[in-house]
Amino acid sequence: MVAKWKLYQEEVARFFTDLGLEAATDVSLEGVRTSHDIDVVVRTDFMGLPITWLVECKSWKSRIPKEKVLTLRQIVTDLGADRGFLMNERGHQSGALQAARQANVHLTSLADLTETCRYDIAIAKLRCIYDRVQDCRERYWALSKAVRINYGLRGDMDPHAYSGDHVIKTVETCAINALLNGFPVIYDEVAIPLSLYASRSVDLGPESLVYNSPDELVTYLRDKLSDLELRLRVAEEDGQRSGD
Repeated sequence: MVAKWKLYQEEVARFFTDLGLEAATDVSLEGVRTSHDIDVVVRTDFMGLPITWLVECKSWKSRIPKEKVLTLRQIVTDLGADRGFLMNERGHQSGALQAARQANVHLTSLADLTETCRYDIAIAKLRCIYDRVQDCRERYWALSKAVRINYGLRGDMDPHAYSGDHVIKTVETCAINALLNGFPVIYDEVAIPLSLYASRSVDLGPESLVYNSPDELVTYLRDKLSDLELRLRVAEEDGQRSGD
């Protein structure tokens, strides 16, 4: 059975990765004075400049005392990190809050971050979906026409048959519309590809789906991409074995 503190670390790391950041658990880093074992190290870059955050996860039943803030502040300084995060779902003592105001340490909880950053998380996920769909497009067109037909990735004459190309175009368009124009976003695998071919708007059909929040849209687009990626993988593997 995985320890509760370990599960908390993994949850915190997953939160940051969902924002599109790099997060690793149980990292040992060498500082100016000594080495430090960090619960979660988050890395990203801004305008070409590397950014490092040190995250300490306290799955405690009590509030965090001032001493823990002072310790993390020293570690942040020794490692030359940009910021420290002290995570605890039970809160922090008043002395800890006061000490954090004078240090480069942010006191918070996973619940608070999830609530305040929910929209940002969903938008970050949409950016990841956009990257995934570009990969799917390359893999789709790398397959021969015969393979695409044989493995059900292409519906030639039936506009309602499964089409990997239509999924790619529709998922990409929805992700772009959400990122640039906000919500609501309409998903329609017939109307959207036709509008792109015709370079004009096309009447939506009865199968059109309307999404008013990023969370709902992300879930649906992820499922669509996961299904397409599975179909592509089967076609690629079987195609290689058969020599197509």
